[in-house]
Amino acid sequence: MALYLAIPARKHRRAWVQLKQEFVQDGAAHHALYQGSKTFGQFLRKRRDFAQGKRLPEGYVPGSKYFLMEEGSPKILGVIDIRHWLNDYLLNNPGGHIGYAIAPSERRRGYATEQLRLALEICKTMGIGPVLITCHKDNIASARVIQNNGGVLEDERVSREGKVFQRYWIEV
Repeated sequence: MALYLAIPARKHRRAWVQLKQEFVQDGAAHHALYQGSKTFGQFLRKRRDFAQGKRLPEGYVPGSKYFLMEEGSPKILGVIDIRHWLNDYLLNNPGGHIGYAIAPSERRRGYATEQLRLALEICKTMGIGPVLITCHKDNIASARVIQNNGGVLEDERVSREGKVFQRYWIEV
């Protein structure tokens, strides 16, 4: 099983539509997957703009998005965002440098751990580090993914919504 991170491209349109439907059916229409885009073309334009720091909504920072793929398969297993730097909000609220999600049908197979490991390699080449990653305290699976990649818990905080979240740092 050779996994890799792919920059979203036109060839991923069908798999993107299928993954989007899977998240909706699971009750978690994951914003990171479509960034408010109705079509795949809009999604690709927003992804490119975000990576270049163009047309960012207020409060956003530049970021790169990748799909977790397996060699020989057209299916998108997961999606991960790498934010190029932190603003005050991302530093002190749920957010951090990286956000990720795995397709509901592909969870509990170790994909998130590998996806994060691959993203941390990209962070290193981009000069991003140490890397801040957050997760809600009740998201035990995500905490394990972060810890399995060297995450060290700095503290716990309460979000604006009243949920406790954890802040982990990873040296790259």
